[in-house]
Amino acid sequence: MNPSRRYAYNLPWRLMLMGTAGYAGLSFFMAHLAAQTASVFFVIMSALSVMFGFFAFVVLTRRLVFPRTLELTEDAILYPHGFPRTRVTRIPYANIILMRDGAVSPNMSFCVVTGAGDFEIMGIRFTDMESYRDAKDFIQARAAAKMASPEEREKISAAFPEPIMEPEDWPRYRRHLVISKPLLPRLGKALWFAIRCLGVFSIPWLLLQALLLPTISFTGFLGVCMPVTFFFTCLYWGYATHPVRVSRITMLGNGISVLSGLQTWNWSYRDFSSWAMIDREFEGRTLYIVLLERRPDYVVSFTLPDGITRERFVGIFRDKKIPESPGLKPAWEER
Repeated sequence: MNPSRRYAYNLPWRLMLMGTAGYAGLSFFMAHLAAQTASVFFVIMSALSVMFGFFAFVVLTRRLVFPRTLELTEDAILYPHGFPRTRVTRIPYANIILMRDGAVSPNMSFCVVTGAGDFEIMGIRFTDMESYRDAKDFIQARAAAKMASPEEREKISAAFPEPIMEPEDWPRYRRHLVISKPLLPRLGKALWFAIRCLGVFSIPWLLLQALLLPTISFTGFLGVCMPVTFFFTCLYWGYATHPVRVSRITMLGNGISVLSGLQTWNWSYRDFSSWAMIDREFEGRTLYIVLLERRPDYVVSFTLPDGITRERFVGIFRDKKIPESPGLKPAWEER
């Protein structure tokens, strides 16, 4: 057992050398392309060559000059990550919602799931597998001590044995709220979004013009940017018109997991400062909507299939001692 609970957490030398060689190869390739081009393409290829060269230098020197360390304290995991700059994120054991097998291999990595995101700890980064197993066992023991008690987990499992599916009325209700608003203001917002996109896309062209460097004509610039701007504006319009989809909600001992399409959100009960339940009538049916406030400007919302499930949620929130806020309003009604 590592008595200090500090573990070297670096890429193996083999992977480090492969990464350095890959970035260096890309850097030379971009430099080769830059030597054969001119005008704006020369600038782009030269910038890419410098960027990949910088990445090769960082990968080669970071382990030597700034080695990473995974530290396990009594209260939290100090997790190093990020590229090219190393950041250390503090992950309190009390904020861990669940632990699951990692994407690499069940025996070679595991994920710590929190309300702030998922953090994968990979065995390949440790100096040996014994250190990896020691770290994993310690994290599991500390997380289990901070998670919900067995009685609380059993109570939640009894109340919600299966994931909860939102009713199909929920997306239709949210879309109805959008399309019932006047069309002209919505078109104005879409136009303003398109203008901002066009402004962002024009910055490189204007910079080349200011530096008197060769570039395409104004007509050619519009011919390239207008279709791209139209594409992103269509995406913006579609998302605004269809703001939600049916989600699957899973109640866990220490938090809530919501799967919407291919995206999963995980929230710890500790992340919520207040909650409220609101009812809305739509097409002759009552929608039971949950509101969970994470911070003053961010309210999580989803809907429940029936009143029985609603009362079970209320019981869980009260057991977790999350303050109730009857005056809490959903973001879409405050606009």
